[in-house]
Amino acid sequence: MPASRFQHTEEIAPAPRHWALLPGAGFADSFRIRLTPQLAQLNTTEITARMMAAQPAWISALLALRDRLVAPLGLKRASDNGAPAGFPLLMAEPRRVVMGLDDSHLDFRLCVEKSSGHAAEATSDANEVGNVGDIDDVGDQWLTVTTVVRTKRWLGEFYLAAIMPFHRCVARTLLQGLLRAPGRTD
Repeated sequence: MPASRFQHTEEIAPAPRHWALLPGAGFADSFRIRLTPQLAQLNTTEITARMMAAQPAWISALLALRDRLVAPLGLKRASDNGAPAGFPLLMAEPRRVVMGLDDSHLDFRLCVEKSSGHAAEATSDANEVGNVGDIDDVGDQWLTVTTVVRTKRWLGEFYLAAIMPFHRCVARTLLQGLLRAPGRTD
C-alpha cells in the first residue's frame, strides 16, 4: 500500500458519544487518520503513549508557554499533572482512552479511539461507549482523536478562543507524528 494512503488527517464530526463525555459541553472536534497495519495491531493505550512521546519540541514549548501565561490567573498547569502531555488519564480500554482535566475556567476531555473502517464511517451513534468498533474486522483501522470542552465563566470562553488556532494544528500534528515517529513498528 502506498505510504500516502496513511498520511492524510481528516476532520470529522464528533459522535454523540463524544459529547456525552462532558455534558453541557459547547465545543468538540474530531480528527482521524488511517493506521498502518503495524500500528493497528497495538491497543489504544499503546498508540496514545506513542503519539504523546512523538510530540514535537514546538508543542512542548507551547505547553510550557501556556503554563507560564496561566500561572498568574490561578489555572492548573499542564506540568503539574505528571501525565502524558499534562493530561491525566481518566479511562483506558483496549479501543478507547479518555484523558482530561477539570479547572476553574473550563473542563475538557481528550478521547483517543481505534475503530474499523466501517465503524469510523458511521455517523450515527450505533456503537455505544464500550463498543467503538470491532477492531478484529478485516479492513482499515482508524485512530480518532476527539476534544470536548465545557467552558466556565468568561475566562473559559476567552481561553478557548485564544488557543483554537493552535489546537487544530496540534491535533493534526500529533496524529501525523504518530505515523512518522522514529522506532514505529512499520
